Amino acid sequence: MHSTNTPDAKWGKPDATHDPWILANFQPLESDVLITTAPKAGTTWMQQILYQMRSGGDPDFDNIGAVVPWLECPREGKTWQQVLDDYEALPQPRLFKTHCTAEQTPGIGTARIILTVRDPRDCCVSFYYHIVNMTDAARETLGHSCPQSFTAHVDKWLKDGAWFRNVKGWWPYRNHEKVLLLRYQDLKRDLAGGIERINDFLGWSLTPAQKAAATTFSSFDWMKAHDEKFSRQISTKQPTFKPGQFIRQGRVGGYKALLTPKLERKILDRVVAALEPECARFLGIEP
Repeated sequence: MHSTNTPDAKWGKPDATHDPWILANFQPLESDVLITTAPKAGTTWMQQILYQMRSGGDPDFDNIGAVVPWLECPREGKTWQQVLDDYEALPQPRLFKTHCTAEQTPGIGTARIILTVRDPRDCCVSFYYHIVNMTDAARETLGHSCPQSFTAHVDKWLKDGAWFRNVKGWWPYRNHEKVLLLRYQDLKRDLAGGIERINDFLGWSLTPAQKAAATTFSSFDWMKAHDEKFSRQISTKQPTFKPGQFIRQGRVGGYKALLTPKLERKILDRVVAALEPECARFLGIEP
């Protein structure tokens, strides 16, 4: 029986992508795997990697959000109780993505948690294109507006601070036995090796052929060629993004094409102020 009491404030405030009732009443299983990344830090990529690993290689799924749901996201036409009932009916091991902070994530110590951390400069630039490439209807639903300028976007991204909350909150868990912290750049350099690490962490029994299939179907080229499988990010029947514009570049260091030295300095100064030096070094950032 799910509680109907008002959730504790720690679960956050409701909006178009965040339902605190879902978080407060979610019942994690030991077999669950939660992807807990900051926006544009490899979330969809990790959804695809884990789904392909669990399925042994399935190129014919319809939409990644249907097989690896966004944990805290409301569903159109459904109550939070119905969403949780749907979760209980999912095949195990259940896979979820979340953009919650560590403090807001249910299941720490029970579920397995995987997070990828990505250079904040790349995340900031990627999120700019994320908003620009949304459909007008999706921006309206999510309360976004096109930035007046890239500089205005950077200032707003820094003010919102989602990347910093995510990385700072999860850093203390880096050695937790049920948490796997991966660097985006390492996955880009050696996806097959990353899948081996994930498989060892989860204790799944994948054959070499299944690992090879997961690697193929999680490659940037395959995902880019099948962008429509990843472009519906919210609970509507329409794509969230313009055709072919969700899987964009996925590069390491792509920020250099757009981020000026002055704007880059703003981001790096915030890294120095918000994170431990060891964390910045782990990310490969030299402030």
